[in-house]
Amino acid sequence: MKHWIRAFFIAAGFAIAPFSAVAQEASQSPIEAKLVVQRVEFDAETKKEMLTSAKTASPGDVLQYTGTYTNLSDTPLAGLVINGPIPDNTIFTTDALKVLDDATFEVLVPGEPWQTLPARKTIKKPDGTEVRVPAGPEDYKEIRWKLSDPLAPEETLTTVYRVKVSR
Repeated sequence: MKHWIRAFFIAAGFAIAPFSAVAQEASQSPIEAKLVVQRVEFDAETKKEMLTSAKTASPGDVLQYTGTYTNLSDTPLAGLVINGPIPDNTIFTTDALKVLDDATFEVLVPGEPWQTLPARKTIKKPDGTEVRVPAGPEDYKEIRWKLSDPLAPEETLTTVYRVKVSR
């Protein structure tokens, strides 16, 4: 079980490139992107959260993703979209979700377009008719922030979200 999480953490380092900007130069991205994954643990005595290394994870563990994105260029970057992965065998949770003031937060539900919360999904009833119903965090397969304001030169923004390992 722990192997797939370990492989995902390694892959996450390479998956950061899609988090960068729409505007890209030929050889160098104007965005420096970092995605850190940590396990959320609770101290039994103090009842406080602690973030620890997440080299592996087990069912029931809560993982926190913290992304930092810095504009390395000399000009403001407009139209940025930052995607956040939700790995297989995990469920998105709104605990500690950081929604940026100048961004639209959206989720992706399979078979549906990107949408803001509360999200909906289409299901087929036994009689064959389709109906729209609320989608839950277990339905989200990816999240994203669409920035409405340009990211200024040398400005850094931070995103935070969590998932729970289901199996």
